[in-house]
Amino acid sequence: MTGLVILTRLSFDKALKHFIYVTIAFTISIFIPLIIAKLKVVTKLGWLYVIVGILALLSVSIFGYNFRGAQNWISILGFSFQPSEFVKILFVFAVAGLLSYSTKFLHIVKVTFLAAIYVLILVLQRDLGGALIFYVTYLMMLYVASKKVVYLFSGLLAGIAGSYVAYNFFGHVRIRVLAWQDPFLVIDNEGYQVSQSLFAMGTGGWFGMGLTQGMPESIPIVDSDFIFPAISEEMGGIYALCLILIFITTLVFSYNISSKIQGEFYKLLALGLTSVLAFQAFLSIGGATKLIPSTGVTLPFISYGGSSILSCIIMFAIIQGLFILNQDRIEKNEKTKQDKKNR
Repeated sequence: MTGLVILTRLSFDKALKHFIYVTIAFTISIFIPLIIAKLKVVTKLGWLYVIVGILALLSVSIFGYNFRGAQNWISILGFSFQPSEFVKILFVFAVAGLLSYSTKFLHIVKVTFLAAIYVLILVLQRDLGGALIFYVTYLMMLYVASKKVVYLFSGLLAGIAGSYVAYNFFGHVRIRVLAWQDPFLVIDNEGYQVSQSLFAMGTGGWFGMGLTQGMPESIPIVDSDFIFPAISEEMGGIYALCLILIFITTLVFSYNISSKIQGEFYKLLALGLTSVLAFQAFLSIGGATKLIPSTGVTLPFISYGGSSILSCIIMFAIIQGLFILNQDRIEKNEKTKQDKKNR
């Protein structure tokens, strides 16, 4: 609802499209719990998810076009979308399927190599925000599946090394780091976006300017990557903090679901999808508030973008479907135990 309100204030046409995307996503999400409960085969298609996901990303490299510095969009019959948003779901399904099958060292090496292909393709497409999400999600799933801290520390060291390489080989990464270090020093160029974001949040204060009373249009890409400062400016810092708390509460609830789910595949699936949403929210809010360099990712459930809102709602629906499936299993087990006692 917050996203719809702020988008209506920014652009009625975009708000209308956003509403249509949300309606489509919720319609699809109604059937997801049923599909998860009935189609047991989803747990056994790890390699298929890998192949389809990689082919989808490669298709963007071949047929896609550059938008805002990254070649991660593709147009089919006049409709533009980001395949990487939906590949996130396939990626989590793939990793969950492969790691639930085995956590032996050689198998983990193979799975890590496949995950690295996803990340490398996104890096070559200059979608570094997406690459980060895939990388951190895989690291979380690997750690939980293997229960070995050495993999976690190795992944963190590899991430630091990768950040160093990205800084030295990609000019736009250096620009974003420069804008993050001191946006006001380069306010006329690289730091303009972050500076306007900070001005907006500072102007709004704790209670906000009120709807239509602020100037969120001065922030570049305000409807997607930088929607959080627009919310803070007009609805207030308290409202923005409450929004963050809602995110945290929802994600903690989702992580709690993943910890209680029976079956390694379903457990890893819930964990992976929650990690995608959690880290994406962190990157979006962190970039807008200058906590971290901007990565150009959307704020889940709120930012404008059909691909983003569809994938986020579908991911959350899958998590809820897993919760329902687990509850049904618990009730069935309790009923079975009760029947045995009555005999």
